[in-house]
Formats: sequence, C-alpha cells, structure tokens
Amino acid sequence: MTAGRPPRMPLPRRRVLLRGSIAIALLAVVAGTVGLVRAWLWATLPYRGYGASSAIVEVPPGTSMRRALEILEGRGVVRPFGQARPTLRAYGRGGTLKAGEYHFTRPMTPVEVFDKIIAGEVYFHRVTVIEGLRSDEIFALYVRAGFGATEEYEAAFRDTGLLHGMDPQAVDLEGYLFPDTYSLQKGTTARAILAMMVDRFREVLGPPWLEAARARGLSVREAVTLASLVERETARDDEDPIVSSVFHNRLRLGMKLQCDPTVIYALAMRNQYDGNIRRDDLKIDSLYNTYRYAGLTPGPIGNPGASALRAAVAPASTDYIYFVSMNTGRHRFSRTLQEHNRAVWEFQKKPFLRSSDRRPS
Repeated sequence: MTAGRPPRMPLPRRRVLLRGSIAIALLAVVAGTVGLVRAWLWATLPYRGYGASSAIVEVPPGTSMRRALEILEGRGVVRPFGQARPTLRAYGRGGTLKAGEYHFTRPMTPVEVFDKIIAGEVYFHRVTVIEGLRSDEIFALYVRAGFGATEEYEAAFRDTGLLHGMDPQAVDLEGYLFPDTYSLQKGTTARAILAMMVDRFREVLGPPWLEAARARGLSVREAVTLASLVERETARDDEDPIVSSVFHNRLRLGMKLQCDPTVIYALAMRNQYDGNIRRDDLKIDSLYNTYRYAGLTPGPIGNPGASALRAAVAPASTDYIYFVSMNTGRHRFSRTLQEHNRAVWEFQKKPFLRSSDRRPS
C-alpha cells in the first residue's frame, strides 16, 4: 500500500453504490413523470363536482389564485390538487383574475375555467320589465333581483339630468324607463340601471318619434304622458292606435279622458291603492284623476313601451270617443254615448246579471 493514498474500495462495493445511484435517479424520473402526468390529467380533464345543473361562483375583487382555487374547489368547479397553482402557471394561466360572477353549466378543465375568469366572461342577470309598470314597481323588480335598495332607486329616480334636456318639466324619470329585458352584471348601481333604461328609450324612439310628436303639437312630456295612458288601457298592440285616437278625439272636443288607470296612479301615489277602484275613488282630488280634471295628467302614469309611444303620436284616424272592455282582452269602440251604453250593457252588465241568476238561492 502506498503511503498517503486512501485504500481502494473493493469493486463489489463500488458497484452497489452505482446501482443505488441509478435506482434513485430512476425513481426520481418516475416520480417526476408521475407528477407531470398527474398535473396534465388535472389540467386537461373536464370536471364537474357540483350536483345542480349549473353553478354561479363569485370571484371578489382582488382575489388571488390561491383563494380562487379554494372557492372553485369548494363549489365543485375544479378538482382539488396540491400542485394546482404551479400547474396553472406552467400552462400560462397566471394572469390577473377579473372579479365578478361566473356561470358554469358543464364539465370544464381547470385551464378552461381560468381562461373564463382571466378573460372576465362574467355572468349577467336578466331582468325583464314589462310595459306600463309604474317606476316604484320597476324598482321592486330590481331589488328582488338583488340589485340595490329601494332608497337608491328613489334617489336616482329624481336625477332628471339623465334626460339630458329631453323633458325640461320633468321632476323625475317616470315614463322614460323603457320596458325591456336588461342584462346586468352583479354590482351594477341603481343609477347605472336607470341611465341604461333612459338610454334605451332614446335608442328605440329616436328623432323620427320626436318629429312626429312635434308635428302633432305635443311636447315630449305630453306624448309620453298620453302613451302611458294608452299603455294601461289595453294590452294589445293592435288596439293602441285606436285607443290613442279616442284620447286625441276627447282632448280635441274638450271632454274629460275618464281613464281608470289615472285614478289608480293617484291612489298609488298616496299608498291607497289596494287593487280595486271604488265609485268614491273617482272623486279623489288629484290632478291625475281624469274623471275630475280635463286634459292630460301632469305627467306619465307609468312607463310605456314602443307600441304605445308610437301610437300616441300616430293615432288611428277614427271618430270614436268611447270604449269598453269586452272581457276578452279586447275593447268595443263607440262613436256615440248611445252606442257606448249598449256596449256597456252587453259586455259589462248583462254577463254579471246572468251569472247572478245562476247562483243557488
């Protein structure tokens, strides 16, 4: 043995260590491969762990990827996986997450889920406002749908600046909240919603309607007011121009409009409307009571749709001055009081007499 040199390791022992190193390396490769396969499977296999047909998940502002994964895993949108964050980054999904609500309706891969959130493909709630509703009824729809509080709508309702000078006499937005189906992202404010409705009014009616109103000698406010009466008197678009002609004829002749919905509005303004009109209600002292005061009401009694708005400035050419419900969704129109009284008997009084005759004694 040479002095100063370490003893040579026996050959068999060297071979054992070499084989051990190779085995460890192979195990590392296998483990790494298994990890890569697991990550690939997690990232690319569609998954749906929620029981319902769909899930709406909210991602709050400033949500980190870690927190988003916790939310999504908790709602069954993505499968739990310990290496989720590095896997998503490896797939290039490390971008900023957009806050909002997201609607999931089918099995999706985590890559697809995060593509949706990074792109900000948020869920929009659809709220349908039907023609003729008063503004307070519209506010109730939005509040029930989860968009703000009544007080927020009442404050925004008085912001006539949203009309941009269209109706200088307006004290609120009654009549200009256009009935339609609106798609709203969660968090949309009351003012933004009402502004959207007023903008829709402008979009649908536009300059031709304004010109038609001027040609009739009507201000925008008068035209919208007249349309709101037409809207509440009939649910049939084909009757709108005829009902409008009755009101135009009565106004021309100086007759009171005697429109029941105006009485309802007057009562509702005082929180006195319970769903019925009684004979004494026709005497209520309000400028909105067209049984008591001649001419149009001071302003709209609801928010009319396109058909009624157009009918207000383009009425049918008739000499009708009366109409009565036929209890079929349609009306009988009359030129004289005698004709009208016969129609009232035929469609309003006689049917009820017959039904009372059939009642057991």
